[in-house]
Amino acid sequence: MWMLLHGFTGAPRSWNPVLARAQLDPPPLIPALAGHERDWHTRDVESFENEVTRLVSLASSATQPRLLCGYSMGARVALGLLARQPHLFDAALLIGVHPGLTDAEARTERHELDASRAQTLREKGLEAFVAAWEGTPLFASQRDVSRDVLAEQRDVRLAQDAEGLARALDVLGLAEMPDYRRAMASLKVPITLMTGSLDSKFSGIAKSLAKENAHVDAEVVDGVGHNVVLEAPAAVAAALTSIEDRARG
Repeated sequence: MWMLLHGFTGAPRSWNPVLARAQLDPPPLIPALAGHERDWHTRDVESFENEVTRLVSLASSATQPRLLCGYSMGARVALGLLARQPHLFDAALLIGVHPGLTDAEARTERHELDASRAQTLREKGLEAFVAAWEGTPLFASQRDVSRDVLAEQRDVRLAQDAEGLARALDVLGLAEMPDYRRAMASLKVPITLMTGSLDSKFSGIAKSLAKENAHVDAEVVDGVGHNVVLEAPAAVAAALTSIEDRARG
């Protein structure tokens, strides 16, 4: 059984285009991350590690083989689950993952950036934040995505709560997660790192991690950027199906 973790400003329904192609059986667990969806306050957490604890408990209820997939922020949280309970999972697909910041200066810079983003959410509101977020260079490749797909993504984002997303940045931002490189090296769980070819930063990270770790593979999807889930759902569906088939033997 898969557990799928969406990215920042996403929601469980962000996986629908992938699920329409993958037809996973049994149906996956698809929780909303802390700070996301209008009912975010019912699962508010105090730290990155608290969110890992919450999701480990949920994953423990999954049937075997237990498989884990996350995108971007969800991939970072998924890596936290793998580091915390490596024996709980049989394989993982991490899309656009960052393993964690290595030095204090970079951590401080990112903390300040995410604090500024959270301030924008709290002071200027959701619509202003979403407009700015969609204009970041990380998502430039989405100019080639159909209007209908982009409209659905915007609907998901605008259905969020501004304070909820600010809280997500407070507790799940990159500066708040541990550096998982050492933990990743000790894992024996087969991990596939998926990135888009137009996302040079994260493709470089994935290739470096795969080179350093024998149990890690890097898969690059041609012609798409950071959000492979949105831009190439068929490629993600194929990877989920292939990993599940291998896990079942």
